[in-house]
Amino acid sequence: MKLNYCIFIVIFLLCIVKSQAQINPSNNKLAVDVSTYHVQNLVYNYDSSFAIGENLGMNQVGLFINWSMLETAPNTFDFSILDIANVYYPSRGIAVDLNINPINTNRLETPPDLDSIAFNNTLFISRYKILLDSVKTHTPALSLSSLIIGSEIGAFLGSDSAKWAQYTQFYDSVLVYAKTLWPGLNVAVELQFTDFINYSTYAHSININSDYIGVSYYPIWSNFTVKPLYTIPFDMNTLVSQYPLQPICFYQYGFPSSPTCNSSDSLQAAFIAETFTYWDYYAANIRLIDFTWMHDLDTVAASYYETYYGITDTIFFEFLRTIGLREWNGNGTDKPSLNELRCQAYQRGYNNLSNACSLSGVNEMPTYSFTPFPNPFCMQTTLVSERELHNATLTIYNCFGQIVKRIEAVSGQTITLNRDNLTNGIFWVQITENNHILGTITIVVEN
Repeated sequence: MKLNYCIFIVIFLLCIVKSQAQINPSNNKLAVDVSTYHVQNLVYNYDSSFAIGENLGMNQVGLFINWSMLETAPNTFDFSILDIANVYYPSRGIAVDLNINPINTNRLETPPDLDSIAFNNTLFISRYKILLDSVKTHTPALSLSSLIIGSEIGAFLGSDSAKWAQYTQFYDSVLVYAKTLWPGLNVAVELQFTDFINYSTYAHSININSDYIGVSYYPIWSNFTVKPLYTIPFDMNTLVSQYPLQPICFYQYGFPSSPTCNSSDSLQAAFIAETFTYWDYYAANIRLIDFTWMHDLDTVAASYYETYYGITDTIFFEFLRTIGLREWNGNGTDKPSLNELRCQAYQRGYNNLSNACSLSGVNEMPTYSFTPFPNPFCMQTTLVSERELHNATLTIYNCFGQIVKRIEAVSGQTITLNRDNLTNGIFWVQITENNHILGTITIVVEN
């Protein structure tokens, strides 16, 4: 059964890359989370970061606000951020995806007097509607592409069916009300990608009335190390299969670059390139990708978020710290992933940066040919490299993306790979050198 599933994976990947549509700025929205977290040079501000996004073709932007940021105490409000937004974004002619969050991942973000009130309680619902009234009043010029009511809510609701039901009732009620304030408004709730797997029934129930399917997507394992890039098309297909008629919006979409997360700058750039390959294929289904985020975090900011989420873990810390498209230090330095984003956007008409692809981090590090013989094999195969390897690493994944073997300190042009404990099946072998991916090949083990 597993072997048949893996063969399906190979066929599916081949079909994807051979049958592409093409995203375009009219139908598919590209955004970047414009962040300036603790960038050392204070001259490098939100305006500078925003300009980089505009330059590469960003045609939409997200504005993330927790309910508790607006209603700082019961019936005490601070709408200064919305007053600024009402001037800033219209002056740049850009629409906004606005998060007003009662839940932010594993944190409740309501005024303190509502912390113990059920989501479907009439008081809770009425207070959120009053909040929306004020949001509307303070943003008359703001063009809303969508309103998102809750961010990564599954992390807070967990497997509690009662809480999911309560939040769904709350969401359905305020969704209808929001559309009376903004006729024609598109409304969504943001779930983590894993929520569509672990809580699919709850996810379907809450999304029945959603205009967009809101998703946060980081292809990482539960220990915060990165998954192989070939998981991207399957994850996209999972969402499209579940919601073929509702546009999908990735309101968060990122990939760390830290070696602690089994990643690198070049792998992060390859993640961007692979994303566009499969976004093209699902162009009719995936409306928006908002790349998270513009800058890496410094250690102070990463520590703050560790505390905020209540997760003390070195790999999680590095995941948070290195998810940006630019370094945080000094003026900020472009990482290969940002250059790759410029290049991919240029190729699809989002910008006019004719030299963008000459700067691409992925293109700077070409892949090479690796030929296994025999293949399939029973006890042993030999990989022949197009060029000589120097202290390379071979990482072997099974068809479910799990690392089953790693061979380090590999040099030369021929590598002997013994079967050892590998079961019958299809495996991917990724060859890296100095944290750069040189190539990926498929091998088949059989008796």
